[in-house]
Amino acid sequence: MEGCVILNQIRGNTVITEGKTKLLVPTLSIESKVPPKKPAFYNPAATFSRDISIGICQAFGQRKNQPIEMADSLAGVGARGIRIAIEAPAISRVHLNDLNRDGLDLARSSADINGVLSKCTFSPEDVKMFFARHSSPDKRFDIVDLDPYGSPAPYLESALAAVTGGGLLCITATDTAVLCGVHPEVARRKYYARSLRSEYCHETAARILVGALAHRAMPLNLGIRPLFGHTTRHYVRVYASITVGSSQARSCQKGLGYIIHCSTCGARRVSKEVDRFCPDCGGKTGYSGPLWVQDINDPPFLRETCKVYEELGTPVCSKIVQTASEETGLPPYYFVLD
Repeated sequence: MEGCVILNQIRGNTVITEGKTKLLVPTLSIESKVPPKKPAFYNPAATFSRDISIGICQAFGQRKNQPIEMADSLAGVGARGIRIAIEAPAISRVHLNDLNRDGLDLARSSADINGVLSKCTFSPEDVKMFFARHSSPDKRFDIVDLDPYGSPAPYLESALAAVTGGGLLCITATDTAVLCGVHPEVARRKYYARSLRSEYCHETAARILVGALAHRAMPLNLGIRPLFGHTTRHYVRVYASITVGSSQARSCQKGLGYIIHCSTCGARRVSKEVDRFCPDCGGKTGYSGPLWVQDINDPPFLRETCKVYEELGTPVCSKIVQTASEETGLPPYYFVLD
């Protein structure tokens, strides 16, 4: 169990420490190879994802320099939301929502153990109902985290409606087989984009997810500005700031395109149209898209985030974010040199 330390066990639950936070989680979650959904879901393997998100949220809150409200919309046992309430002091209030009341009870206990109960609110709602209840301008959140079991596609439009203009949307997808080209037609159905099996498929997976967010945002007269994206183990995780206005929505179209890949000679390029034949060798091509072909990392924001990780003492997160910042401006694909 990486990043977690067991403290003691209480009636089928275990108190662990993750980062600087004590969490009450089901004992089965840390004893089973595959964490069960019942009585409540906690995934120890996602500790690194939560480490990353704490720095991102803290840096975003510092940049805003105003009271920030964050929603952990599919909270489970509250691991992410409770950690942010404790380890990201720039966030003034955290709302934890999950349909599983057992998970919320554990989250409430964790908040109490860590002394942040007054900083948190809890709601046992279906996630779409939760987003709908917070879709009016005076009830939206500055940060919305969407971390479902599987694909986030069914919830993207609802999540966009619950974010303030200039707010931050954090999205996880765990259906990596779909995004990485094993099931390209499923990707087309869920994400409006065809996926492609290639040595850089994890790069295109993140870009398909950002592109899907852009497709959902444009009809709402919203735009997106990607800040950071990464793929780790079984999941893809992206962070994007939401902008408001028809001009912002139109600018999203400029960020979308296709990656054309020739399986004969290995050539690859970005295009606004799908080309069936390679201009270099005449061979048949495959393609991925439409997906986000512009930068998915924002260097100024990531430099601020690196400083936060230095303060938090998480050098692994700092290294990854620094590397992402240095890769800005490169093509949306790469070559494996060996």
